[in-house]
Amino acid sequence: MQERFTAMFREFEYPLYCFALKTLQQELLARDIVQDVFLKLWSRRDTFDTINNVEDYLYRMVRNKVIDVLRQLANDRKLRADYFQDHQWEESRTFDHLSAKEYELALAEAISQLPPQRRVIYQLSQLEGLSRNEIADQLQISPHTVKNQLTAALSFLRKIVSGHIKLF
Repeated sequence: MQERFTAMFREFEYPLYCFALKTLQQELLARDIVQDVFLKLWSRRDTFDTINNVEDYLYRMVRNKVIDVLRQLANDRKLRADYFQDHQWEESRTFDHLSAKEYELALAEAISQLPPQRRVIYQLSQLEGLSRNEIADQLQISPHTVKNQLTAALSFLRKIVSGHIKLF
C-alpha cells in the first residue's frame, strides 16, 4: 500500500503543484494544497481500490482545495491581506527574473531587425556610450542624422520589445 502511495506521490506531486500554482500564483500556498491533498488521500488509503482514475481524482481534489482557498481569501480580510502581501513578494522575485530574461531576448531579437546603419548607431550610442557627435564623426554623417536614426531605433525597439513581453 505504501509503495503504491509513494509512486502516486512521485508521479503526480509536481503536475498537481503546477496546476495549483497556475491559479493561485503563490508557491507556498500551492505546495500546501498539494500536501493537504496527499495527506487526505493517505488518510483514505483503504479506499484506493475504489478509485477508478487516480489522476482525475487528484486533480479534482486539488481544484476543490484551490476553490476553497479562494473562497476563504474572498471572505477573510486579514487572510486576503496576508496572501496578497506574500503573493506580491514571491511574484515580484519570479517576475523580475523572468521579465529580465524575456526583455533581454526580445531586445536582442529587435536589435537584429534594425537596418544596418541604424543598428550600428544604436550600438555605438547605447552599448559603447558614444555621444551623437562622436558617432557622427566616426561614421562620417551629420549629428542630425545620428539623432534621427537613434530616435527611430529607440522607438522601434520599444514597440517591438513591449509587444513581446506580456505583463501578468
